[in-house]
Amino acid sequence: MLHRLFQTHHIPPDEVYAKDWRHRRFMYASEELVIEEEIADAKRRKRKGGK
Repeated sequence: MLHRLFQTHHIPPDEVYAKDWRHRRFMYASEELVIEEEIADAKRRKRKGGK
């Protein structure tokens, strides 16, 4: 998850760890929702015969 936050949002791990636990939890939960949406989209595309 840290790697993804760094790669997509350019937030280095030390900045993530420096945040309050509530903010980190929100960041992780938000990113998890995005990942779940990406997985669902990929499954839909696969069922339709796309890439």
